[in-house]
Amino acid sequence: MAKKIFKDPRGQHVRIYKDILNSPAWCCLSSSAKALWCDMRAQIGSTNNGTATIALEVLSHKGWNSRHTIGRARDELVVLGFIELTHQGGICRGGKSPNLYRFTDEPMYEQPKWGLGPRKPDFLFLKYRTHSEAKKEIAKLRLEKNMKVKNKHLKSEANTPCIKKLSAEFVH
Repeated sequence: MAKKIFKDPRGQHVRIYKDILNSPAWCCLSSSAKALWCDMRAQIGSTNNGTATIALEVLSHKGWNSRHTIGRARDELVVLGFIELTHQGGICRGGKSPNLYRFTDEPMYEQPKWGLGPRKPDFLFLKYRTHSEAKKEIAKLRLEKNMKVKNKHLKSEANTPCIKKLSAEFVH
């Protein structure tokens, strides 16, 4: 007699294991990052880890409406090792493809459509042993983001090629 496969009468579910829930890295995530993790986790089944996306077109049906909030939450998840980029998206061959991510606590099987090979789980988020280590990493991320924004404004308008060309024309 064949073994009967259990089917949950309520359908698919998202499971948060205790090693994730009790990790210092999880405790330091923002609420947005935790919500994004859950919404991304709902996208994968038992064999398609590595194909989760954060495209606003996909997440808008779940209540997300800001690319910036999604981006900040994604950055936290990547820096603390909960997810990892598997496919760099963009415009390719006349079509658009999204960035794809894998969860580091689940095995990733081969995804020939995206050219992705198999990977074993590596639990990158467990490298943070204390809350202070994880908080320092998030603080460093925020500082880097702030520096990039501030440096954009430091660029002098007189140094841009267009302004130099125009000023040279008026001198002669």
